[in-house]
Amino acid sequence: MSTSVTVPPDMAALARPDLSPQDVLALRRHYFADNAISLREGGELFAIAGKIGDAGCREWHQFFSEAITELLVHQVNPPGYLSDENARWFMDRILEDGHVRLKTEFETLLRVMERARRVPDCLAAFGLKLVADVVLSGDGASVTGEQHAPGIVTKADVEALRRVLFVASSEGFGAVSRAEAEVLFDIADATADAGNDPAFADLFARAVGNHVLCGIGRHAPCPDEARRRETWLDESRSLSSGIGSILRSMFGTRTTPPVASSQATAFGDEVVCAEEAQWLKGRIRRNGKICNAQRELLHFLTREARHIDPMLDRLIAEARAAEIAA
Repeated sequence: MSTSVTVPPDMAALARPDLSPQDVLALRRHYFADNAISLREGGELFAIAGKIGDAGCREWHQFFSEAITELLVHQVNPPGYLSDENARWFMDRILEDGHVRLKTEFETLLRVMERARRVPDCLAAFGLKLVADVVLSGDGASVTGEQHAPGIVTKADVEALRRVLFVASSEGFGAVSRAEAEVLFDIADATADAGNDPAFADLFARAVGNHVLCGIGRHAPCPDEARRRETWLDESRSLSSGIGSILRSMFGTRTTPPVASSQATAFGDEVVCAEEAQWLKGRIRRNGKICNAQRELLHFLTREARHIDPMLDRLIAEARAAEIAA
């Protein structure tokens, strides 16, 4: 979605790859003159970023990320609750030319999701789709910084997926939405016969398994509920411990302010109900085979769930048979 943005001439003159820290200070003074950033000014900053590219000094990248985060996260009411409308504006700016152009933009996306108390599911799924595009095209310059053969999940791709899942779910303690799970399935289907990095199957199983067994959404939990989730996600429970443990071990635990217990949602009873089983049955083996990541998911659910709807019995048996045959 292309939009016409007119940058003030004195600011446009600074939009060059070799801008200096002093130039950034001038930009900062201009855009923070009234201690606020408007959507119009946010659009101007994206236009300036397009002229600078991924060059520019460290101060520029810090300022751009800080300004967009201020606009989308801290200026809203209530603070920290990113709206669907602003999320759509953000996605349109990133995909101004049909694809993410700059690593600065991807890093800013991660920062916005990390700082927000509420991340719309559409934005979290958008972040994963950017990585999925890298997997399919092999062009990861603006996301992972890596170029590779198309149609394979590399270690760098897994790391990018992990980062998106972590920052998007920080307020939900590892919650994974249906939209995110769908993107992960799309990646698994598209790379079913590829020599993916082994960490992808592990991450896929934990993330989708977390969605199926928890389904808790993105709500800040009360302290007691948070502790309960931490227990379930404790890393001492090996591979089947849920996505939270591996994400915390990679990036550390983030703390959040307590909220009233009436605002907390149920954690989930670790049961694969008929509705979830029906969804899984429609997603697994969609391309005619159970791939490695999907087998790992079925093993995860078998170990972790207290009850699994019989609708999945055949798929679980098939996954076990394939593991034995291997």
